[in-house]
Amino acid sequence: MLDDVLLRLARRLGNTRVANRLIEGLDLRSDNRLRERGMLAQAFEFMKINNVIGDYFEFGLWRGKTFLYAHEMKQRYRCEKMRLWGFDSFQGLPAIDDCRDNIWRAGQFACSEREFREILRRAGVREHEYELVAGYYEHSLKSSSLRDKLSGNSAAIVYIDCDLYTSAKQVLEFIKHYLVNGSILCFDDYYNYKASPAQGERKALAEFLAQYDDVDFIDWFDYSPLGKSFIAQLR
Repeated sequence: MLDDVLLRLARRLGNTRVANRLIEGLDLRSDNRLRERGMLAQAFEFMKINNVIGDYFEFGLWRGKTFLYAHEMKQRYRCEKMRLWGFDSFQGLPAIDDCRDNIWRAGQFACSEREFREILRRAGVREHEYELVAGYYEHSLKSSSLRDKLSGNSAAIVYIDCDLYTSAKQVLEFIKHYLVNGSILCFDDYYNYKASPAQGERKALAEFLAQYDDVDFIDWFDYSPLGKSFIAQLR
């Protein structure tokens, strides 16, 4: 009933854009499909209920959509001590490591660090709330200065939007040191490459779990068209 009223009102006002936005929102709701923002809302609520202590880590930032969602949830759930960590080359994707069913290209999703910081500033994110780590993961994640900065830190929520197998593999090797019981890991492109277990983020995770017997990932939510989340348990 309310849906019909809202749509009729928007159309009567002659605002086609508003009407279309309402229709889109209602369609997504009726699909009962969890999107990125909803996924992060679930992750933050889980963190608060279970008192999982740690920061937010995001790998693959582009223009900050999910990073800003995380900041919104940080405020909503009053996570004053949480720091947002963003990792990106700021030059786009590296060389493509697997061309089978590939939909990406090298350099795609480029956004300069300066532009990214301006996006955050305009959205009201204060500089003391976040830290950006620039560079391709094969170099940036091995930095001793980064390790020093993160000494004693833990990861409450990890958002992995790496697209590529090699990048996801490097991220998992890095983030393992910061996982705690209850850490949430969201893989934005888990079901990419037609959900092939031999490609992309899915392959990287399977190899990681086969290599280490002191950590397990419990299946949690599927979200958006390609994403999947897990809850970390340390043995």
